Formats: sequence, C-alpha cells, structure tokens
Amino acid sequence: MIELDQRLISQLTSIADVMLPETPKMPSVSGTGSFEASLLKVLDSRPDLAKGLKTAIDLLPKETFQLSDLDELLTKDPEAYTALTTIVAASYYQVKEVKVRIGYPGQVPKTYDPYAYVEWVQEGLLDPVVERGEIWKDPREEIK
Repeated sequence: MIELDQRLISQLTSIADVMLPETPKMPSVSGTGSFEASLLKVLDSRPDLAKGLKTAIDLLPKETFQLSDLDELLTKDPEAYTALTTIVAASYYQVKEVKVRIGYPGQVPKTYDPYAYVEWVQEGLLDPVVERGEIWKDPREEIK
C-alpha cells in the first residue's frame, strides 16, 4: 500500500471539503474531525485504491480546486477519478457523526425468510441480473 503522509492527507481533505461542503444539516469533511481515521480505515479495506488516490491528488490543483476539475480528471485518468470519489465518499460516510445525522445505524441483523425470494424469481424480476452476470471488481487487485 502507498503511504499517505500528512501533506497528502491535508491536500485530500481540502479537495474533499470542496466535494462535500458543509451544509446546514451536514458537516464538511474537515468539520467531522475524524476524516483521517476514517480514511485510513477505508484504505486498509481497499488498498487497491491507494495508487489511484495518490495519482488523483497529484493531478488536481491544490489551492484552486473546483468541482469542475473532476470532469478533467475523469477524462485524463478514469481510475484515479474512481479511486478519489470512492475513497472520499466511503471515508465521509464511515464517520460516526455523519452516520448519526443521516440516520444510519450501521449493519444490523435481519431475519431472513428463505422462501421470500420465490415471488421475485417467479415474476422474473431477477432475470436481467442473472443474464447480465457478475460485475464486481476484486478489491485485492491493484488498479493498473
């Protein structure tokens, strides 16, 4: 995994503050006070995104970043764009204060009825999903 020093974390936080600014109901990224810890937790879970994140930070303007710069990043380096947007969103929504404000209690156990899916299958609601096949990415693979 690529190490993120304080300079990179500070730059990312500044970029993320523009992406997710403070609103009357929600804090900005830097306003949460625990974005860095959340960021490290996300990168620990998704080390495959670290290289793309560093690339995104290197490519984006530091002092004058605007949301419109994301369009250029998407065109120039789609993988860096994906890494940046995924990590910023995931890190922000991992912060306890943010979860409380959006009413997300975290993962909670649910009772599963093994016969409930029968209606979905009989009505054909899952047919497009079955026909499409798997579309997930293995998080253990590095972004190239």
